[in-house]
Amino acid sequence: MLQKIKSLFGKGSSEPLSDKDKATARGEPYVRVLSTNIDPENPSDGYFELEWNEIFVRKLLDSGYSGQDESEIVDSWFTGLCRQIAEEV
Repeated sequence: MLQKIKSLFGKGSSEPLSDKDKATARGEPYVRVLSTNIDPENPSDGYFELEWNEIFVRKLLDSGYSGQDESEIVDSWFTGLCRQIAEEV
């Protein structure tokens, strides 16, 4: 446990902290699109790869999102976000 806390604050590790780790250490929600993937044969098929922290998932749960696991909760949020953006166009 102590080693995990040290690693969050960069002590005992020469590896720099990721943005996700920095946000987590500050107690802030974090979500980021890591990549966008589209099937070259069928451009209507594709997916986004997301990264998030537990704080972000808790915020979604507090806001009324639900799911079987973190992935479903975040997917529900992201799907709604994409729909909202599409409706604004």
